[in-house]
This record gives sequence, structure tokens and C-alpha cells, in this order.
Amino acid sequence: MTQEKKALTLEDHFCFACHSGLECYTSCCRDVNIFLTPNDVIRMKTALEMTSTEFLKKYTDVVVVPDRHLPLVQLRMNTEDNNKCFFVRPHGCLIYAHRPWACRMFPLDEAGAGGFSVIATGDRCHGLVKGDDWQVKSWLKDQGATQSKESDGSYDALAAHEFMRKLDIENQQILNMIITALYDVDGFRKLIFESSFLDKFELDQERIDICRTEDVAMLDLGFDWVKFGLLGQKTLTVKESAIKAAKEAG
Repeated sequence: MTQEKKALTLEDHFCFACHSGLECYTSCCRDVNIFLTPNDVIRMKTALEMTSTEFLKKYTDVVVVPDRHLPLVQLRMNTEDNNKCFFVRPHGCLIYAHRPWACRMFPLDEAGAGGFSVIATGDRCHGLVKGDDWQVKSWLKDQGATQSKESDGSYDALAAHEFMRKLDIENQQILNMIITALYDVDGFRKLIFESSFLDKFELDQERIDICRTEDVAMLDLGFDWVKFGLLGQKTLTVKESAIKAAKEAG
């Protein structure tokens, strides 16, 4: 028996459970495409006690999709272990409390126009048949998917910006800049504090001090930098001294 696929609203109900008593337990954590949000990376690298630079290099791949104008960061599967997620164990996920938004959503996915769909079938995911009754909005709240999505609102807004659809980003240096600013908070922090960035841009001292230690603040600055550089938005202010120096050099 499989659960019929249909469009769901926040008010609709679906059947689901996931626990070690199911024969399919952890099988959904293999050979799957999981795209990470910037905040996913922060949560996961913190749980693993790694820098974001190390995490991105060891566990992810950068994917450029033709109809997406921002590069995507995809969680890499372990090809030496049957294409399983690197963090799955027989007893479950090593970083379950810090798992990505896509994992929190499962077995649901967004279906456009504010709707949702069940992306698995009962023959493979037994929890869709032997599970509990859930209302969509209650499930999202219970799994922390709602809060996770809200924290990535800046990324969603940037990706959906009208001007982004007009960009054709093929320059590898620009792609690297975007990945660094939006995903590699530790790499971006190094760039900010070990380059001439602070000599060029006006930042109040409080923001500078917070960015030294707070990853979310660093990510906010990364968004401002990308919006400034790609969209021409006035999210950052260039110092008069830097403008004068550029004129004299030009």
C-alpha cells in the first residue's frame, strides 16, 4: 500500500513516523540530493566542531544549475559506503539536532504556491503507512523546519530577486566570491579581517566586533556584500578615503 500523492496545504494531514522499529530506518539517508542553505552550513559545521571552510571542502559540492542564478551547495554522499550520508549510523543521524532544512522537511517538500507534497512512497518508507497522523503545519513546527526556513529568508529573497534572473554568472572568481560570502563564514571572516576590506567600507565598531565571533552576523555581512557587488544595492558604504584613493590611482 502506498500513500497517494496529492497537494497539501498547511491545514492538511498526512501519515508518517520514523524510528528504529521500521525496516526502512535510515534508508532514506542514501543516494539523495540535499541542497544546503547558508544557515544549514553554520549549524552543521558548529555541531562537527569544524570551520565552514573545512566542512565545505570535505562534505559538499558546488552545483551550478542553469535555471538558478546563485550557485547551490549540495551535501556529498559517501561513495565508499553505498552512497550513504556521511552522518548516518545504524542508530540514526550523528547531527540530528543540527540536520539540514531538507531533512527536517522529510517526507514533505515544497510544491509551489505555498503548498507541499509527500515525496516518498509507502513501499519504500514504511512510516507513511505505519505512522502517526500529522497536520502539515504541526509537523513543520515540531521538526524545526519553520524556524529553519525563516532564518534563511535572506537567501530566499536574494535568489528570488528580479535582477538575479538577468545575471549570467560564468566567472569562476565571482562564483567563488558568492560561495565564500554566503556559505563559508569562517573563510569570509578571514577575508574581512586579513584584507583591506575594512579600509574600504564603513562599518560601525559594534558590527565589526560582533562579526569577529558571531557566525550569523558574519553571514549578514556576506549578504550585504553580495547585494552590494551583484545587485548594486546600497547595503554597504564606501569610505571617502577609498573613493579618493581610487580616483587618484585611476
